[in-house]
Amino acid sequence: MSKVPVEEKLNWGLLGPENLAGARRVRTLGLGAAVRKFNQLAVPGLGGVWFAKQIFLAALGVRIADRLRPINANVKAIEMANAVEALACWCAFESNGWNSDTRLRGRQKLADKDNLTFARLRQPRFYVVQPMRMATVEALVELGFVEPGTQRFNSFRCSQAAMDLIEAATAGYKPRNSTVENYLCARGADNDPISNTESLRQALSPLVILKPDARSLIRDKLCTGAGPNGEGAVRRRNALAWVGTLEPNSPAGWDTKPMQLEEDHWSDLRLGALFFKARDAAIGVLDAIETQIAPLASPRLSADDAHKVASVQTQLKGLNDAARNFLDEDKDPTDGNMATAFCRDCVAEDPAAIIRNLVKRDDRVLRLVGNDVRPGAAFSGHPQKEMSDEEDEGPGASNAGRVPVPAGASDRIRNLYLLELDLQGRLGEFLNPPRADEAA
Repeated sequence: MSKVPVEEKLNWGLLGPENLAGARRVRTLGLGAAVRKFNQLAVPGLGGVWFAKQIFLAALGVRIADRLRPINANVKAIEMANAVEALACWCAFESNGWNSDTRLRGRQKLADKDNLTFARLRQPRFYVVQPMRMATVEALVELGFVEPGTQRFNSFRCSQAAMDLIEAATAGYKPRNSTVENYLCARGADNDPISNTESLRQALSPLVILKPDARSLIRDKLCTGAGPNGEGAVRRRNALAWVGTLEPNSPAGWDTKPMQLEEDHWSDLRLGALFFKARDAAIGVLDAIETQIAPLASPRLSADDAHKVASVQTQLKGLNDAARNFLDEDKDPTDGNMATAFCRDCVAEDPAAIIRNLVKRDDRVLRLVGNDVRPGAAFSGHPQKEMSDEEDEGPGASNAGRVPVPAGASDRIRNLYLLELDLQGRLGEFLNPPRADEAA
């Protein structure tokens, strides 16, 4: 079967270190710390995880690095976790005819590759810039799957809980009459080609649900936790119970507090949604300006002229309303009242000043030169979907609107809903529902 994939929306290239620079279209607006705070209040310790196999694959990569390090001091946990993830996605693509799925990455990078060894899998440029592994850092620590004391992935060492997870997830799978862990460690040591056996594919493929005992272990860690922030387990447990009651295509609202959540947790979720709405409205203003200047022979527009454009005025009105709604709450859990300061800037009397402030905060897609708004390094000329706050595409654009969480809620609530579906064994059918003709 042909393995010529269509162009994907991910950025390909050098794996590199944990933090990558570049002209990716990410508008943080200088609000990264505030976003992280509201995400932590929503679902502490989850990071960008949205299905269980992300945790398993990252833990397996760390475990293999642990075992190989005594015979090769140059083995790094990041490289091995990326390699295991790449192998898992390659196995899945090989089995599904190289069809897209939101649980898989690297369709373009991995196509037409064979004779895989760990020496190749670990190479820079072999896999994607943003592996799923990056979304698991916080969860591995907070859920107790790595030894405490560090937040850096290359310093991770598997805890007993991670070893238990690997054993439960791979029980019964015997590639080449070996355990999955032993087989991969052997290939990591001798760099012989890895055999894509059915047993190995079933164990690794992100499309194959984890075994029940492994899912139970992850659920237990979500509800109890073992990391440095033990108090966060209470909010995770309550939120998990709540999202488990939500029905697809029936979005929950903000009018009534769910019985599963404490009052302060619900209040933090509502406040976070108001902040995210203001943040998104600010991006809407910037998008409107970008669209306006794109066709100009000399793409620039003064801030004084920009606010006179009808589409920009509409977006400014939405921003004003959203920012005032946040300010009316008179509550801000962020360090230095960062969220409040941002919203106050967004309700300034001079609309040109609001635009100048937003463009200064952006400085990626648009930049301010004097009083002129000009293209930045990530300028495209038309609005595009921003990367999510957790550096993870989550369920994909075709499914995001079907997640029945309240409007504006932290992405972590959306991700927790999906994770709960996965722990129930229902994520696959949610992500890929049968077509009408198939269901008939």
